[in-house]
Amino acid sequence: MKKQLVQLIQSKINQVLKNYGIDNNSAIDLQIPPDKKNGDFSINAAMKFAKLCKCPPQKLAGEIKTLLETETQWFSKVCIAGPGFINMYLADAIIEKFFNELCQSENLLQTNVTEIVPTVVDYSSVNIAKQMHVGHLRSTIIGDVLARVIEALGNPVIRQNHLGDWGLPMAMVIYKAEPVVRKAEKEGVSLEEVLPLASLEQLYKAATAECKEDSKVATACHEYLVRLQQGDSELLDLWKKITRVSMAEVYRIYKLLNVKLTEADERGESFYRNMLADTVEEIKKSGLLKEDEGAQCVFLDEFKSKEGTPLPVIIQKSDGGYNYATFDLAAMRYRTKELGAKRIIYVTDARQVLHFKQVFATARATGILADPNVSLEHVPFGSILGEDNKPLKTRSGENVKLSELLNEAVDRAYAVVNEKNPKLSDEYKKEVARMVGIGAVKYADLSQNRNNDYVFSFDRMLALNGNTAPYLQYAHARICSIFRRAEKSIDDYCAKAIISAPEERELMLKIMDLKQSVVSVATDLRPHVLCNYLYELSVCFSSFYDKCSVMNCKDEATKASRLEICNMTRKTLAFGLDLLGIEAPREM
Repeated sequence: MKKQLVQLIQSKINQVLKNYGIDNNSAIDLQIPPDKKNGDFSINAAMKFAKLCKCPPQKLAGEIKTLLETETQWFSKVCIAGPGFINMYLADAIIEKFFNELCQSENLLQTNVTEIVPTVVDYSSVNIAKQMHVGHLRSTIIGDVLARVIEALGNPVIRQNHLGDWGLPMAMVIYKAEPVVRKAEKEGVSLEEVLPLASLEQLYKAATAECKEDSKVATACHEYLVRLQQGDSELLDLWKKITRVSMAEVYRIYKLLNVKLTEADERGESFYRNMLADTVEEIKKSGLLKEDEGAQCVFLDEFKSKEGTPLPVIIQKSDGGYNYATFDLAAMRYRTKELGAKRIIYVTDARQVLHFKQVFATARATGILADPNVSLEHVPFGSILGEDNKPLKTRSGENVKLSELLNEAVDRAYAVVNEKNPKLSDEYKKEVARMVGIGAVKYADLSQNRNNDYVFSFDRMLALNGNTAPYLQYAHARICSIFRRAEKSIDDYCAKAIISAPEERELMLKIMDLKQSVVSVATDLRPHVLCNYLYELSVCFSSFYDKCSVMNCKDEATKASRLEICNMTRKTLAFGLDLLGIEAPREM
């Protein structure tokens, strides 16, 4: 509806401007007044163009108003406010028309893609031989939402999990793991039994400490790295086994989080190892590669230290090795050349802002991108804090394991579900507890402006009121209970919606705002916009349900209409929550 409305208003404004000899190509700024008494929509076009037209804004507003008033099927009232704002009140009939069309549509977004943009979303990026901790949560779930949203709008999305699975850290793990594995093989014991992920992580920590204290161990680890890089078949076999053990646990957590990453999306640093030399050669052709203290670097004018000295992007280290920048540049080259990406999105913490600014600029300056017009976007995010406003850690100062945090969320949610609805079967209580607990953790994160740090609080995120996942999930479950009491099938219910109360009107308009919030997330890459929309929708539904009787409505047509409005609210909530990777239980 809004798209057609904008086009209509734009045509009327252009018609008036032509009388003043002005051809207008700029889009109008259609606003929603904070106070509903001032209309459904407002524009300030008269004030914007008054100087250009050399006439008072109120006169120009009057001429636009006159043309808009002829569109009686759209507007019940058009009026001028203040220095030239034009406030428009939609006709109930037009709201009913578009709402009922939406009810009949199989796609709540009613997408009509005019330009396909193949998009790569790089997120989660876990490290092999390390357990996922709370620091992995934000990249994993923010990236997953962005991929879901962009996909829902009709663009093909290629998910990429840039694993830390190569280089010295892996060599250190293999060095410590090899004797254990070889002994287990002789005894007929599997790697999973002798070295689960937690044990692999301990081996890495032990190797790190030993390398610092003993130069012989450090030398041995470096020798293992050389053997690995040269393709030693035994070490490569062990490396593959360690990778699969690590990722098995990662996929267990992904499943719990309802995240769509799969093994097919894995693109670790190892994937690009044979592309690094070619990438360096391509960069050399640009003439921007310079030697600095034995290392091959790119210096760009826009990057300088506080002292004003140039900051290098190290492409190849003095010992001939490569670092993160080289891997990222090789990945960009591959993603534009082989995957045909027109948009590449990286979801990492804010500490990597400078890194991505530099590699993006280097990729463009050196011309290594197959598509020079590809959009390169970094999505940074803040930290998760404890109640003490410091980064969330265990009492011993270690990172909180993500599996432990999620298990506690589910346990706490079970207690809430058991208290609120003890009549549910224990099996279903556990299922709802999983949906509510995991949903609460995810929503508490996603509902924040991603640039900000936020304080992690189980009590706050599991609350059944306020802007929380349980509040939205409860609204969905409450609507399902209405249909159970009405003895109506919620999955195939269909009736004509009519407006008989202002709360119905407001809720119908809010439901039709879904696409705008989804487009905003896909454009600005800020999931909290969708969270805010779903919360406002739930609040709007609550007001409707309090003021507009559904079950006790005596007029059958009005009752049927209100059930339809309820069901469309439910569908919208379920769809929006699904975009957030959160499940919507039908009973709580």
